[in-house]
Amino acid sequence: MDRVEFIRACREGGAALERALVALDRELFAALYRECRRAVHDAAAARDLVQETFIKVWQRCATFQGESELRTWIRAILRNTMLDAFRRAGPGLSLDDEAASGEIEARIVELSAVMAVAPQDAAHARELAATFRRGWERFERDCPAHAAVITWISEDGLDNAAVAELLGRSPGATREYISQCRKKARVYLAEWFELAFGAPRP
Repeated sequence: MDRVEFIRACREGGAALERALVALDRELFAALYRECRRAVHDAAAARDLVQETFIKVWQRCATFQGESELRTWIRAILRNTMLDAFRRAGPGLSLDDEAASGEIEARIVELSAVMAVAPQDAAHARELAATFRRGWERFERDCPAHAAVITWISEDGLDNAAVAELLGRSPGATREYISQCRKKARVYLAEWFELAFGAPRP
């Protein structure tokens, strides 16, 4: 379903909107579930959060003006839903960490280039990949909210303004929170940084 069809269904309401939501569920549930499952590491919780997302899509359909792609809009709702769940889950989202550089995001983006090594370095490339994967998986498991933010920046290319909108924070608070996320990621990826770039462990 495209955004024009969805807007039309929202205007018609009733059975048309119900059919649109069923179609979206069929088209997007698997992808949204995978994204959510990667962040929350709990199958039942991930299903609940995706279902909550579709409820919010229904509640907010009148606000969708088609300025972005429909999938992008729904993913933003999912991310906000996940962040709300992280906040409800307890502490760990303080903003008091000192600032850090954007090295984490850049290195994640560059990882594929780093792996493109000469055949004689294939063993080293495999070791790099395995080391990164271990560190990142620990980071996602222990700090899912922080890992989600780094992923938005490194993989989805979101800037600070977009992250601020998703987090519902001021630009200043968002910069501090992103710095906290980078600092936490650097700890979990320290072994990979040392292996890949000769960087000392923090």
